[in-house]
Amino acid sequence: MHEDLIIVPIVFSFFAWLVWMIFSTIRRYKIARLQAEVQHKLLDRFSSSQDLLAYTQTDAGKHLLDSLRVEGVSPHARIIGALQTAIVMVSLGLALLFLRGRVPEAEEGFLVLGTVISVLGVGFGVSAAASYYLSKSFGLLNGSRA
Repeated sequence: MHEDLIIVPIVFSFFAWLVWMIFSTIRRYKIARLQAEVQHKLLDRFSSSQDLLAYTQTDAGKHLLDSLRVEGVSPHARIIGALQTAIVMVSLGLALLFLRGRVPEAEEGFLVLGTVISVLGVGFGVSAAASYYLSKSFGLLNGSRA
């Protein structure tokens, strides 16, 4: 009976992750296809490489080239994403460790899962802290370097 306490959330989480991966992949594919079309049309407009080079030297050309990146994730976004993951995983791990004492038949399972997920969460937190300090020392957080 208590096996359902672990199996149901795991199955639900797997299907939620699968749906998220499918929609994320479709979104990235559509963005990449749209950017490829824009790049193709832009290259067709220029008659020579000198024209293209002159256009990229203008502010509009620089802005267009910057916008053509598929995933321009800033250091802030990556650090915050790792920190969010750390908070969620540590919270989930602690909740599983709390449930360990409440469900005697599944004590070992809750202990193992809670410990592994908590340690992964701490790892993400350490990763976020290291990314923050490295990005700060490289000058990536204040915008001085791109």
